[in-house]
Amino acid sequence: MYKSVTAQEAVKVIKNNDRIYIQAAAAAPQILINAMSQRHEELRNVEVSHLHIEGEAPYANPIYKDSFHVNSYFIGKNVRHTLKAGNGSYTPVFLSELPLLFKKNIVPLDVVFIQVSPPDKHGYCSLGVSVEATLAAIDNAKHVIPI
Repeated sequence: MYKSVTAQEAVKVIKNNDRIYIQAAAAAPQILINAMSQRHEELRNVEVSHLHIEGEAPYANPIYKDSFHVNSYFIGKNVRHTLKAGNGSYTPVFLSELPLLFKKNIVPLDVVFIQVSPPDKHGYCSLGVSVEATLAAIDNAKHVIPI
């Protein structure tokens, strides 16, 4: 059974040393990103991984380097500075191979942030404009946090 909670409550499943995957591009759930980033004082060594995401990436601020490490599969402008600042890395991978890394647990995921449409009358949601590797992330993560 699913339970509706606030973004602040939802991100409490994140623990030290977890790996987070954020749905890409315009589907990046900013409310969850902000709620996670606000926990910077209590989190350590959390890897935040994603393809290119639109919008703010507050977790990428070098002042949060003890809390968050950015692992990009595509270096967008909002996280490019992390490479030079030392709080980020780039993992080169073909987009078509990223789902396989999740499915084979080569890149294990603890939490995935997704943005979905409201459910239809049958309870089905759409992943919207950015499915890319998200379905594989959903199928293989320990926790899925939709918004």
